[in-house]
Amino acid sequence: MSGENVEIVRGAFEAFNRGDHDAAFKDLTPNFEYVPSGVIPGVTEIQRGPDGMKRFVGWLLDQFDDVRIDVNEAFAQDDRVFVSITNRGRGKRSGAETSWDVCVVFTMQGGKAVRGEAFRTRAQALEAAGFAE
Repeated sequence: MSGENVEIVRGAFEAFNRGDHDAAFKDLTPNFEYVPSGVIPGVTEIQRGPDGMKRFVGWLLDQFDDVRIDVNEAFAQDDRVFVSITNRGRGKRSGAETSWDVCVVFTMQGGKAVRGEAFRTRAQALEAAGFAE
């Protein structure tokens, strides 16, 4: 199942990049929680459920044009999926191209994500999730 979970998570990012946000969030449970990493100043609120993620993405799209999320690395252990991603966009006010890296650990149940927690570094994510290196 862990390989399938990786494909579910990868598929969500691919759908996001296509602009298909309904498909991107279809595998989130109603009680899904997303904990941001704090990389973006002032963005620390836990997002709940697919609607919370849609609001978070709405904020992102309000701030940036040409938003893309590239998956650099993805693997699973038991019910957890680790992904290293690079977020890219162009600031709507500044016009500056920007990118930032984040690692996210998703907890899966029955092919659905119940939690996503973002971390600033790979080491922090691996440690917090109990992944063996």
